[in-house]
Amino acid sequence: MSCFFPHNRKLHYWAKSTLFKPGFARTILLDAGNIPVDRNNKDNQKLFATTFDVLKYGECVAIFPEGGSYTVPGMKDFKDGASWAALEYAKNIRDTGRALSSGGTVSQDPVDVTICVAGITFSDKTKYRSSAVMQFAPSISTAPYVDEFYKDPKSAVKKLTKAVHEAMLTVTVNAPDWDSLNASTMARKILWVDEATIPLPRLRDIGQTLVDLFATTDPSPQLSSLRALLLEYRSCLRATNLTHYTLAGVPLPDTLDPSIPHPLPNRFRVAFSLLVDTCASLIRLPFFILPLLVHIPIYLISKYSLRFSDLEEDAAQNKIALGLVLAVLTYPTLFIVAWFLLFTTPVGGVLAAGFVWLFAVYHNTLIDDNYNAAKRFMASWRVLVGIWAPHAKSEAVAAMRLFGITDKIHGENEVRRVLRLRLEATNALAEYFTYLSKDSTEGRELVDKLVSWKGRIPGAKKGKSLATTKIE
Repeated sequence: MSCFFPHNRKLHYWAKSTLFKPGFARTILLDAGNIPVDRNNKDNQKLFATTFDVLKYGECVAIFPEGGSYTVPGMKDFKDGASWAALEYAKNIRDTGRALSSGGTVSQDPVDVTICVAGITFSDKTKYRSSAVMQFAPSISTAPYVDEFYKDPKSAVKKLTKAVHEAMLTVTVNAPDWDSLNASTMARKILWVDEATIPLPRLRDIGQTLVDLFATTDPSPQLSSLRALLLEYRSCLRATNLTHYTLAGVPLPDTLDPSIPHPLPNRFRVAFSLLVDTCASLIRLPFFILPLLVHIPIYLISKYSLRFSDLEEDAAQNKIALGLVLAVLTYPTLFIVAWFLLFTTPVGGVLAAGFVWLFAVYHNTLIDDNYNAAKRFMASWRVLVGIWAPHAKSEAVAAMRLFGITDKIHGENEVRRVLRLRLEATNALAEYFTYLSKDSTEGRELVDKLVSWKGRIPGAKKGKSLATTKIE
């Protein structure tokens, strides 16, 4: 948000006052523009005094209205802190004008706050270098609430909080439950296998459209079956530590017509795919070996941090925190080594700094393709083992046999199972969209909308619905 907020305006964030104890941390927090907030102070004018000063200087204050970080499928109720601050500021500028809490004054008359509602949507919050989109709802002026605030502060604050909450719902993806959100996410990953093909300005619309589809209160038997299959496929992917994208290198059959039976990929097709991925990786490796060796501690430790929590928010924050700490240590070390090799001269320092900058640019330019190729390469090896050893049982199956649980054993190893579910989920999605397109006008409009957003709807072409297009 700080990097991409419009007009390059600096954002000031609230932080607990206990974090501002004398020392290095206090210097960093204040230098970054953070505002200390003492939550124990019951006098709002004193509580928000520093915030008011920042606003009178014409700066922006960024607030997370949820009041914390949560891993939930939909938007939680907002705290009233942002509304209290905005309306107390309106009262403050009417009472004190240009005066600052420190005793000075600003050069211009301050005006009421305008609340800019921003929502952030991630394609995959825990994935390294995934995409994110920040969208804005229409801004909210606090002026209409000021008169009521003087008469009934709590009522005005609640109304403003409600307005902010309703605006935020229009720029974020919200689901009533985890199953609806997870099923819609899996459907999106099938329809847009390659994240690069997603029209990012429509990322939130795509997500919410699919959530609304799977969150139907009275689903048809076909939709319920599709939802259950998508959730089972997702669960199997997580259990095998594979992703739908990494399996994209294993070719599906030529047709996605649900009326035609499809075999699983045979051994030789997988072996050929593995050979292609291996050659591609070997060609790339010499150009990426140096950035790989320098950054491999960051990659491995960030990956290891995922074990600390199963919650998406915590996992994402752990990866970011550890990655940033290690990057802060890695690049200065790289600079010192380069400078030492250049005899620690002033000119050598400039050259070393330039080298480190170019090295970072080089790494960022190559990392996406190489990272994706490496994941596809490892997935191909696992698939090859699974396909060439069709009678091998997973550890989970062996454990089930040990405890006498034989009714749930399907006689296939985990790789073949995930491939089967991938195929069944893709075909079920194709079948459902075929049904949906023929069932109603609303269904055809939904399918046409997804096609217009470049969704890989099986059997549909851009600008045509399934009802008028031959299944391919």
